[in-house]
Amino acid sequence: MKRNLEKDAGLYWSLSRHDERVQDQSHWAGSARWPRQRWLEYGEFNFGLVETFFRQFAPSEAAVGFASKAALDWGCGGGANMSALCRYFNRVVGVDISQPTLDECARQLNRGGLSNFEAVLADAARPRQLLDRVGREAVDFFFSVAVFQHFPSKAYTKEILETAAGLLRKGGHGLVQVRYFDGSEKLRQKDGDYAKNVIYMTSFTTEEFSALLAGTGFTLLGSVRDLDGPKDCHEYFFFRK
Repeated sequence: MKRNLEKDAGLYWSLSRHDERVQDQSHWAGSARWPRQRWLEYGEFNFGLVETFFRQFAPSEAAVGFASKAALDWGCGGGANMSALCRYFNRVVGVDISQPTLDECARQLNRGGLSNFEAVLADAARPRQLLDRVGREAVDFFFSVAVFQHFPSKAYTKEILETAAGLLRKGGHGLVQVRYFDGSEKLRQKDGDYAKNVIYMTSFTTEEFSALLAGTGFTLLGSVRDLDGPKDCHEYFFFRK
């Protein structure tokens, strides 16, 4: 079941090649909810959260800044967050399981005059391969927003966090947003039919995700809910390796 769901996830997001609904879900500039200005503002909003977490929980790192550091955006989609990260970090790696979406990400970043990025395809069923493709302890910051809620299982989430631990240098930081479980049937963990359940596939209690971070070698520095409003049940976790 687990491996089939991972394969299904890869197939689903690759539909962005021709499916406008999946393009919208992947944050392609110009699709449905994402006129270019809103797309740019979304990236800036999320980078503002990065700055806020660093100032509050890692002030010495915030004081140094990011100009000499490398960041990795897991599930970069059409590049909205990359467009902001590239303006502040020295180097940014964008990872996605959809080649059409990676191509769109690169197109938009090039359109914006950005060149300090690399777009890397991940095999949805074998995410650990990224350790060889990107490099162990190759980045200073691991970032992922609007992605973990679409993962096919909690076990897969653990695999991604273990991969993140390998990619991050010692002392590096991460900011990840997950869907928190509010007790409703809508947000209850799904165990099948990925295409039907993709939007509300996986959610965590604060305690569950905190334990996952600890189990993969991270120190949780802080978590905050609903920074983008309460309707989507988003919780942001900031941590250090």
